[in-house]
Amino acid sequence: MNLDLDFSPVSLSYVGALRGIQPRRPGESFSYAVINGADVEQLICLAASNPEGRFYSLVAGAADKTEGENRARARQVNNVTFLEGRLEDYLAKTEKDPSLLPPLHYLCCDERKKGLSSSERAALFALAAKWLQPGGLFAYGYRAYDQDDGALRFLVQECAPEMDDGQAKEFLQEIKKLGAFYFRNHPQAASKLEQAIGQNMPDQFFAGCGGLAVRSGSIDTIVALQPRGFTYAGDAHVAMNYIELSAPADAHQLIIECRDNPLYEPVKDFALNRQERCDVWCHHPLSMTGDAAALFGSFVYGITAPRADVPCQVKTEGKPVDLSAPLFTKLIDLMTLVPVSIGDFLAHTDGKGFTPTEVVGAIQILVACGIAQPMRGRYRSETKADLSQPRLTGAFNKHLERIMVTGAPVWLASPMAGGAVAVSPRDALVMQALNRVGLANSVAALLPELQRLARDPASAARVMDTAEPTPEIACNMIKDTVSQSIVQWYAYGLLSAA
Repeated sequence: MNLDLDFSPVSLSYVGALRGIQPRRPGESFSYAVINGADVEQLICLAASNPEGRFYSLVAGAADKTEGENRARARQVNNVTFLEGRLEDYLAKTEKDPSLLPPLHYLCCDERKKGLSSSERAALFALAAKWLQPGGLFAYGYRAYDQDDGALRFLVQECAPEMDDGQAKEFLQEIKKLGAFYFRNHPQAASKLEQAIGQNMPDQFFAGCGGLAVRSGSIDTIVALQPRGFTYAGDAHVAMNYIELSAPADAHQLIIECRDNPLYEPVKDFALNRQERCDVWCHHPLSMTGDAAALFGSFVYGITAPRADVPCQVKTEGKPVDLSAPLFTKLIDLMTLVPVSIGDFLAHTDGKGFTPTEVVGAIQILVACGIAQPMRGRYRSETKADLSQPRLTGAFNKHLERIMVTGAPVWLASPMAGGAVAVSPRDALVMQALNRVGLANSVAALLPELQRLARDPASAARVMDTAEPTPEIACNMIKDTVSQSIVQWYAYGLLSAA
């Protein structure tokens, strides 16, 4: 698993919902398998965040299996299983003994950094077709092109030979509109394109895109998965599913016009200047609906950033998004406090006067901009509990009791978010002190940790504004952090009141 890519069950279900695919309701049991996953800790955290799920990881050798099992045991996470074997071998094993792997709701593979061989990839696709349940989601990260100009070369290779002179000249103009991001980073290619346009010599530019035949991983994946009963559901990066946010403005209309073109995906690849893709595919038969409540009503939505850090405007690769309208500000105010569903917001005083359609649309924009994220559970108030002695929740998170916090973020499991939540080193230190001794004695617990950090100036700079920690500094840090963050810690299930 990779921290730059959200393959959590709730996020994948949300991507499918954007295409009208009925999502699994949070809380229902499911099975999830990951292949070619490099980050064992992240998978264990995902399992701890989704206790209703059963997680499987196929690893290459006995040493990897043992390491995974030892880490899961140390964190007391019991719903993750490590399986050993090569992809081709394991496919053959499961054909002989189906009990080795249950029917899957989610299958994930990321080969962007560690590529599969052609035989391994064929086995992966066969495994996906064999083991994914109807409506199951296959998340697949891969390199679509080996070089920066791969998508451009592929489009020229596929389109130019069939064009007459007039079509070729028009194609140059289309390349210019689509390739704003690419040509911004490749000024020599941009200069050659302008020269070919100015001299009405498209063949001159096309010749520079020649050479060895270029393959598109996007097309190869479509050719491999569609006959196996899969439908493309979207990109795991939610923003990539919104052309108006992710593509250059001049390219929007042209991309829309290409929607029914067999080369639509390579066209998007070129416009987005991407060599890597993170597809989500759905296994037939699909359960589709146009009912927004059925698609999005079962999710809750939260914002893990502090309210002060949420911008009033988001600059995207396409057009900027203004978040200053009352509906956005009211949603942000509430979602930075606790995760809420669409129904929660409509029932809240801040939701009065807004329609469900308006709220759904605004939340989708917040998710697409990376401000909010879909989540699996909502906060349950602990009004009768004693908040003076907060305790870390779950065996996975209790490792914070034992570790030495450095200048790096700490990842904790959140049963509300359904995935890992990043906690700043400053917050982690305060949370650690509160868990160890409670609020009343927390200064005495925090000060030694700050003194330890002070011996490493680089790490200390991420936590403190001074090189010499004092009781007063520790006290102010606790007051500031608790006032800003403790409600969220409870809301995301990172702490509970003893």
